[in-house]
Amino acid sequence: MPTKTQAFAQLAEHTAEKLTSSLANWTGFLATVGRLYKYPYHEQLMIYAQRPDATACADYELWNSKMNRYVRRGSTGIALLDPTGDTPKLK
Repeated sequence: MPTKTQAFAQLAEHTAEKLTSSLANWTGFLATVGRLYKYPYHEQLMIYAQRPDATACADYELWNSKMNRYVRRGSTGIALLDPTGDTPKLK
């Protein structure tokens, strides 16, 4: 059974392959990227794979302290892969 990191890495690979398979998938990805343009490609890909309708993404602390918004109890986060270092890990 794959670990969480391996499962999300497979999700990223599958999503990248799916993007090039049809024009509708590609335009959907571009719509997501248009809203989240400050993130690098690999993070945009993970956001699109897990929540294509996302309009804003930030760390939990950033939502609370700088944006004066509060995350609802029971909300699910978006997992991002951190490629720095020897092995990838989840952010």
